[in-house]
Amino acid sequence: MIAGLELPEHHDTLEGVTPPSAVTRLAGHREAWSQLARIVNGGHHGVLIEGERGIGKASMAFAMAHLVLARQTPDELSPPILDPASPVWRQVAQEAHPNLLYLTRPPVDKGAGFKTVVSIAEVRRIQRFLGLTSGEDGYRVVLIDPANDMNRNAANALLKYLEEPPKRTLFLLVAHGAGGLLPTIRSRCQLVRLSPLADTDVATVLGDQAQAAVADKDRDALIALAGGSPRQALVLALYGGADLATHLRQLMTAPQFDTHLAHRLADVAGQRGNEVQNDLLRGMLGDIVRAAAVSSALRDDSQRAAQLARHETSLVSRFRTADAFNLDRKQELLVALADTHALMVGAGPS
Repeated sequence: MIAGLELPEHHDTLEGVTPPSAVTRLAGHREAWSQLARIVNGGHHGVLIEGERGIGKASMAFAMAHLVLARQTPDELSPPILDPASPVWRQVAQEAHPNLLYLTRPPVDKGAGFKTVVSIAEVRRIQRFLGLTSGEDGYRVVLIDPANDMNRNAANALLKYLEEPPKRTLFLLVAHGAGGLLPTIRSRCQLVRLSPLADTDVATVLGDQAQAAVADKDRDALIALAGGSPRQALVLALYGGADLATHLRQLMTAPQFDTHLAHRLADVAGQRGNEVQNDLLRGMLGDIVRAAAVSSALRDDSQRAAQLARHETSLVSRFRTADAFNLDRKQELLVALADTHALMVGAGPS
């Protein structure tokens, strides 16, 4: 609950952390905001906001939705400071504005938790939304976060609306990089690319978001681990991520694979209720491989860089398949750890 509001829960909700829909100011990203404002002021109907996870893409999209729905012209020079006393802000924060449709991974049909994809059923809500609202008196906003989670049928269904955009309708697509997006969707959207935030901006977000959750003595270490992502810093603080990162790095840099340590990490990932820690470990593993690929590329070792890049892609595919078929998370992570370690020491599969 924030400012007396009951806010919807989503697959990426962090307890005690303000969600993107309720953020009142943006840290950093001034050039990206200026670009987004120019695009929207120019009347373009589709925008793809792209960048790494947790750096403020959804917050920027919701801030723009707020201004458009409040019929305010976005300032092209600086991001807005939103008024939480505004009726539009309260409606957007609760995702209850009649001219806003927010699409993300929906809850599962039975029990607790959320689905692993944005399906065609979700995208078909756009047609109902457009049928029940009018673009005559103001803009309608469709916000999809993340667009990468759309399966192919959903992406093809969205393409129809992007090809023939309804009058006074703005599509804001949030994407964690380019993976999984149809080239035809990208070609019909104006691209705004966000970079990881500077450490000072990450510190600003931590101060705004969850000051009580981040002890002063841990702040600098968390910011250093976060890689420009305020969300990553918050997750690390809330879920013991600093210790997980230390142990994972120790495992990946050891000359010999430490089976005992690998099982300890996999036990954390496999415990019921530890979804966030599981996601953390998966993400950290991918970050280690990606950093190694970049390092190889900078050394002009293109073969090694390509090998590592292929492995990162295979990790993403493996984890998605494990989630889709409800496979044993501990076993999946153990195999991924072993394969990645073998690759990092130069003996892994290509």
